[in-house]
Amino acid sequence: MHFRILVVVFLSTLASHAAIASEYADFLRDLTGPYAHYRQSLMLTSNPDNIDKATQSISQFSTGWKGIVEKYAGDPPKPFAAIPGYVDKLGRPLTIGQEAQALMATGNVTKAHTVLEEIRYLLWGMRVQAGINSVVDKANDFHEAMEIILDNAAAAKNAEELAAVEARYGAWVAIKWEEHALAADLGSVRKEFDAALSDGRKTIADYRTVLRNGNLEAAKKMVGPIKNAYKKIWAIDPK
Repeated sequence: MHFRILVVVFLSTLASHAAIASEYADFLRDLTGPYAHYRQSLMLTSNPDNIDKATQSISQFSTGWKGIVEKYAGDPPKPFAAIPGYVDKLGRPLTIGQEAQALMATGNVTKAHTVLEEIRYLLWGMRVQAGINSVVDKANDFHEAMEIILDNAAAAKNAEELAAVEARYGAWVAIKWEEHALAADLGSVRKEFDAALSDGRKTIADYRTVLRNGNLEAAKKMVGPIKNAYKKIWAIDPK
C-alpha cells in the first residue's frame, strides 16, 4: 500500500511540471530496453523452472520503466498527450512489477505471469486510443486467436473434434496472421518482418492441415512451432 501511495505522489509531482509534448520516436527509442526486459519476463515466467532469471528480468524491467515514468509522465509523447488518465496508465507498470515480484518471492510464477500480462493490454490500449497502428499490437491480436485454437485443439478427444477445431478457427487464425502486414510501422524492420511472416504462414498452413486430418499426436507436436512463429513476430521492435 505504501508503495502505491508513493507511486501516485511521484507521478502527480511529475505531472505538475508538464512540458511540451515529446516526440513519439524518442519515446520508442527509450522504451526499447525496458520493453525488452518485459518481453523476457513474460517468456521466463511461462516456465516455473526459470524463477531466478525471471525475478532478475522483472527487476530490470521495473528499473527501466521507472526511467520512462521519470522522463515522460510530465512530458507525454504527442500521440498520448490527450489520453484520459495518461499519467496513471504510464505509472501502472511500476505497481504491476511490484506485484509480480511479490508473487515470485512466494514461488507463484504462474500467477506472476498472469499479472504481468496486464502490461501488454495496457500499452495496447494506449496505442489504440492514440490511433497508433503497430505490428506489436497485430502480434497481440494474433496471440489471442492462437491461444484459442491451441486450447481447443488440446481439448479435442478424437479426430472428428480436432477437424472441427480447424473448421471453426483455422481460417480466423490464418487471417489474423496476415493482418500483421497491415501495421504502419514496418519500414525499419521490413526485411526481418517479411521473413518471419513468410515462415509463420507456412507453419500455420501445416498446422491447419494436421488439424484437418485429425492427427492428435502431430497437433501436439506443432504447438511449439506455432508459438515460435508468434514469438518471432512479437520480438520485432520497430523504431
